[in-house]
Amino acid sequence: MGLLNSVLLARWLGPSGRGEIAAAMLWPGLLIYLSSMGLIVATTYFSSLANSKPRIVLNSAFWMGGILSGTALPIGFVLMPWFLKSQNAEVIAASRWYLIVIPISLLTQFGLGVLQGRMRIAELNWLRTIIPAGYFLGTIALLAFNRLSLNNIIALHLCLNVVVFMATLIVLRRIGVGLGVQTDFDLSKNMLSYGFKAHVGQISGLANITLDQVLMAAWLPPAYLGLYVVAVSSAGLSQMFAGAVQTVSMPSIAKGESHSERGECLRVVFRKYWILSIFVLVAMGAVLPALIPFVFGSAFRSAILAAEILLFASLFKGATQVLGGGAAALGNPWLGSKANLSALVITLVLLYLLLPALGIVGAAIATAAAYFVELTVVIYGLHRTHSISPLSLFRLNLNDMITERRWMSLVTGGESL
Repeated sequence: MGLLNSVLLARWLGPSGRGEIAAAMLWPGLLIYLSSMGLIVATTYFSSLANSKPRIVLNSAFWMGGILSGTALPIGFVLMPWFLKSQNAEVIAASRWYLIVIPISLLTQFGLGVLQGRMRIAELNWLRTIIPAGYFLGTIALLAFNRLSLNNIIALHLCLNVVVFMATLIVLRRIGVGLGVQTDFDLSKNMLSYGFKAHVGQISGLANITLDQVLMAAWLPPAYLGLYVVAVSSAGLSQMFAGAVQTVSMPSIAKGESHSERGECLRVVFRKYWILSIFVLVAMGAVLPALIPFVFGSAFRSAILAAEILLFASLFKGATQVLGGGAAALGNPWLGSKANLSALVITLVLLYLLLPALGIVGAAIATAAAYFVELTVVIYGLHRTHSISPLSLFRLNLNDMITERRWMSLVTGGESL
């Protein structure tokens, strides 16, 4: 649904208009995760443990999230003109208005984290469908009534986030995890400790993913960002599979009774994921050159090369996402953080060298190199800390091949691995 909407906006608004929307929504979205202190992944982890008390986890996350988001919102309002200094006044004003999404989305993510931790995958997926489906239908309605403007798109997103927040609270109450006032101070400390270790990686990982777009929004005209957003969207299709695998595998691994059992579960999950991800990469790489100008329009033909490079980068990123989620389920969120920090150094250096000279292609090359380094660090860390050898992760056998169908049903149906 998100891809369809991106196609419509690209065709109706062109590179400049699409770039303005991306710029206006960029920093509020980043500030949601910058202010989370890793509590989203901590909520999922502590909700998935065998002896967890999900209602206490949710209450603790909510009061901490209220304080954090209440701090981020005014900071973003003051700094937005500097963040978007190459954009016009309308884009800056719209981005400031969209900052309201920070507390709404952050608290919603905590609720979704509890559902993921309790393996309520069906409810989780329905709730996560509301925003992309609503955005798609709302965009069509705005166009039909000749109201497709930047401010109306921002208002639509805010309304959809409120709907998801309220729906999440209703679903949580129905499964017996209603919001209350009871908290646990020791649990809150443990959540912050775990979350902070993951948050270091989330910040640097977010920088790896978005730094190229941030610099384009600050330094280049909107058309460049519009082209790059299309390239990212096209290549990002393959990472939906990695996200689905991580969503189901992280709580499933964490439920293991012993460290060796959890480690073996991670090996099995990753081997099967790796096989399918290669097939996805080859298939998408073959169709992207024809697909981008056909779907988005001939004005976006210049995005093809960057999209192909980013597609290759997504192979590394998806593998890192699955393995990093597995490490977090093993109680080691710091491994993913170290990998992201290492990749951030590569991103900064290569963007500085390549973005001015090669434009969006240089940004794509920098991203691919950073993701490769990130994956290498995670593989090394799993081997050194958890005795999971690289060979055991990438070794393919006949059993892996013939059980792909059953394993895919686990991912899509949400059964325990």
